[in-house]
Amino acid sequence: MRESVNPAGKQRDGLRSGAALRNLIARNGGPDGVDLEPGCAYGVVTRTMVQDLTHELREIKARVNQLLFLIIGTIILEILVRITGLG
Repeated sequence: MRESVNPAGKQRDGLRSGAALRNLIARNGGPDGVDLEPGCAYGVVTRTMVQDLTHELREIKARVNQLLFLIIGTIILEILVRITGLG
């Protein structure tokens, strides 16, 4: 006796094994198929402004770090001068 094939059972098995999801991703081109470029002039201007702001914030962060190292170095130098009695 030959068993009949149940289409709903095949679909359920495909969902459980993840084959349906893999087929869907392969058909749509995967995660690389998403276009992240702006579609209008406003999006281009906004993205440019955000990138410029990011660059400026990195620059400010670097300057603050330099200032903190200068202050810490000055404090350490002052402590050493007081300990040695040279000042």
